[in-house]
Amino acid sequence: MNVRSFSLLILLLAALHTPCMADYFYSSSGSQIGRVETDSSGNARYYGKSGSFIGSSRKSGNTVRYYDKSGSFKGSAQTSGSTTRYYDKSGSYKGSANQSGSATRYYDSRGSYAGSAQSSGSSTRYYDKSGSYKGSKR
Repeated sequence: MNVRSFSLLILLLAALHTPCMADYFYSSSGSQIGRVETDSSGNARYYGKSGSFIGSSRKSGNTVRYYDKSGSFKGSAQTSGSTTRYYDKSGSYKGSANQSGSATRYYDSRGSYAGSAQSSGSSTRYYDKSGSYKGSKR
């Protein structure tokens, strides 16, 4: 193998082994319900509790587009400042998230409070609108 071919092989292998971060999701009882693997570009692959692939997302600038396991577009999220707005596949507004420090508050499409998240280090705890603990991400 010549030097040029070897260099190309190294570049291809490096592309295939992009550093990936995995986050695991847990129910309020502590059982694992899924995971997400995010690459250095912010693109992600989602897996259910059995480890089966359930969808993906692709990030471009301030927009994330979501896809199901067959690759069909399901919706998007657009971030501006500390607010993220969510849209379904037809472009209809579905709700928002407002982040302030380590806290995130979620709102439905009517602007009604829908729940919150509290981050601490690499963990996030999720709560419904009544304040009941619903699960976590680690």
